Amino acid sequence: MSVAHIFDLTGKTALVVGGGLVPRAIAALFDDAGAEVVHIPEPDLTEGGVADFFEPLATLDILVNGAVRLGAWPIEELTMEEWDRVQSVNLRGAFLLMREAVRVMRRHGRGGRLINISTIGSVHPVLNGNFAYGASRAGMNALTRQFALDFAADGILSNAILVGAVQSDPFPADCPMPPTGPGVTPGRMPGGHGTADQVAPTALLLASGAGDYINGQGIVVDGGFSIA
Repeated sequence: MSVAHIFDLTGKTALVVGGGLVPRAIAALFDDAGAEVVHIPEPDLTEGGVADFFEPLATLDILVNGAVRLGAWPIEELTMEEWDRVQSVNLRGAFLLMREAVRVMRRHGRGGRLINISTIGSVHPVLNGNFAYGASRAGMNALTRQFALDFAADGILSNAILVGAVQSDPFPADCPMPPTGPGVTPGRMPGGHGTADQVAPTALLLASGAGDYINGQGIVVDGGFSIA
């Protein structure tokens, strides 16, 4: 097989959810690879709203879940309302997206790929006060593996990308506390800070023929943070 053929997404339909730099870079790369890309920057992640994403799709081959609720808070300022908001987007939303995607993929019977954008903070705390976000992404990792197990027989592969110190979107205005901790220590990343364009090729690997034998994995893309 040629390299061009292995990474070709022609004839595939990809749904990319999330408006951050990483999902935008993935959507652009998938488009370059020949996929028909539906990009939803600001998703409604309620049960009814998620179902609406999938109704107009004749088929679906790839789901990229890049929706995120960010924030780093000292525990004294972390309200249960904020905790629930983070879990609603990052964990409950991920489940709803994956559930609906699997329903479509099983209906058309040609398998599919589920790709979750997670963080190394889900397995290795790197920012102080990141209780809600880290916990939500750890839950997403568990969902990734569970879907991989349950739907492997349908040819649906489920993997996560654990992103490290990547230059991405700023913290939202309602989460103003600047991050502190080992994740912002100068020189901690041997590869330096990364970019969204350095994360996107891993999504292409998982979405394409190159990823046919990868399932249930959390692939770390962190420029060496984990070894430092």
